[in-house]
Amino acid sequence: MHTTRVSDGHARLVLGASILTCLLIAMGGIVCATESGEACPDWPGCYGRAVPPLQINAIIEYTHRLIAALTTPFILAAAFVTWRRARGIRWLMRPLLLVIPFLIAVITFGALTVLRGLTPPWAAVDLGSALIVGALVVTAAVVARVLRDSPDRLPRPSLAAPLARLSLAATAAVWAVYVSAVLVAGSGSVTRCVGWPMLTIVPVDRAGWGQPARLALAAIAVLLIVLLVVRSRHDTGGQRAVRRGAGIAGLLLAAEIAVGLAILAGGATAFLLVTHVVLAVALWAALVATTVLAAFGPQ
Repeated sequence: MHTTRVSDGHARLVLGASILTCLLIAMGGIVCATESGEACPDWPGCYGRAVPPLQINAIIEYTHRLIAALTTPFILAAAFVTWRRARGIRWLMRPLLLVIPFLIAVITFGALTVLRGLTPPWAAVDLGSALIVGALVVTAAVVARVLRDSPDRLPRPSLAAPLARLSLAATAAVWAVYVSAVLVAGSGSVTRCVGWPMLTIVPVDRAGWGQPARLALAAIAVLLIVLLVVRSRHDTGGQRAVRRGAGIAGLLLAAEIAVGLAILAGGATAFLLVTHVVLAVALWAALVATTVLAAFGPQ
């Protein structure tokens, strides 16, 4: 029998699914940044074995696959438990149902990447789908947390508040920045990996209007995030959770830009590239969570 309440265990299950999903996206970016995508030429095994060879790139790629294998059942379990116990909560149930086709697409693209490779447009669809999976599961996790702490409060999201619209615009701009990177990146360029533009045009990337347009889009995204941080600090609606989320997003953005400058100044070391990717995914999750909280009103 389903209810409109979310237990502590239910909320933890959805939160675990969201953490694994973000970790999976980050590992995908790390595979790209470390050029580990071809370290295991077959799928789902690695050189026909269940255990990869003791080589760092093969271990990175295989770790990505293991996290994917763990993430999928977590998401499906979260969807099943929600359907059984709380299907009446539309903004908890719907994201977990919508995520399933995108999850199937990501799994399919992952296999095709290894076996055949993907053209830039399809690679952009792959990354865009992965980010949407992350957004939907993070949305469900935020809603579950809110309802766990306030069991009598049904979420009624609205974009009527200016802060909610601003947060949504910033989130959409960041999604566009990340996905467009795949379309403008040259062969083997780190631009194709999840991350913020490094404030310059990488010489090996595609020539034309795409790179300047992406940098302009990134500037708009930065402006929107800064405005979100400032507006949230002056918000009079009592949305402390939104202020906290916006503040975290602002700090992550500053760290991401700092790492990008360090890469420009000292070169793209593996540590800096991995840090760049992790910060990018964390920024995405923080913006999605802030948008959901702003749409649901004061906590």
